[in-house]
Amino acid sequence: MSQTTYCANCGKEISITARFCRFCGSPIRRGQVESTTPPVARREESVQTPSPEPTRFVQDDAIEKIPSSVVDSLYARKRKKQINNEMKSLLKDIDELGKKLEIGLIDDTQSNNQTLKLQEKIDSLQKEKETLKPEPLEIEKFIESEKKWFARLEKIEEKNKAGSVSRAVYDSLKDEYSSELATTQRKRATEERKVRRWLVDLQKEVRILETKIESLKVRSDIEGQNQEETNQTLVKLSDQRVRKATAAEVLLEILETL
Repeated sequence: MSQTTYCANCGKEISITARFCRFCGSPIRRGQVESTTPPVARREESVQTPSPEPTRFVQDDAIEKIPSSVVDSLYARKRKKQINNEMKSLLKDIDELGKKLEIGLIDDTQSNNQTLKLQEKIDSLQKEKETLKPEPLEIEKFIESEKKWFARLEKIEEKNKAGSVSRAVYDSLKDEYSSELATTQRKRATEERKVRRWLVDLQKEVRILETKIESLKVRSDIEGQNQEETNQTLVKLSDQRVRKATAAEVLLEILETL
């Protein structure tokens, strides 16, 4: 049996065990037939009997676009991890300088100068880290809430099996916890649809920004536009691309844990 199939939305080759496409974020229906032929090719083979385009999400138009505050928060989450890794690397470099000084590979002046520069980088990263304020997504809150209601259901079942709770109390608490769990699961499902839509939108926006950046560079070379203005625009577009690409990456990581 083939170990890969193709995404019905973007046509990219993906693993048959994937729950959603790692390229466009579209969910992979478990009931769809495994295929070794890209969707484009299959459509060409059945031109005379076209099938209607499947709806990826329920009420797509009702799902809000991803707020800029959420993009910033997702970016901050990833950036904090990057900063932590960078700071660890710089601290390791400082330790290496100490070892070099001990065995005489560098003198005190060299050690102090290089250590000072590394420490300045660490201080700068620490200041940037303090400005980052990542917040959990609503879907993550619902996941934690699900765990809480599951845990309470397990405990009431244990008490019932041990005979340490009356039937009336057991029935009452089980109904309450089950109802809360069902409500939480419905809310989580709604949030999951929204997050998947956000991922698709972000990936499209990243591709649009990449095209704009390339177009601007080519246009500048051909038309000889003002280089300073061009560079300023490129910096802004590049920053937007990095932030949205990072946000999409974090969303994908979150969805992979579901």
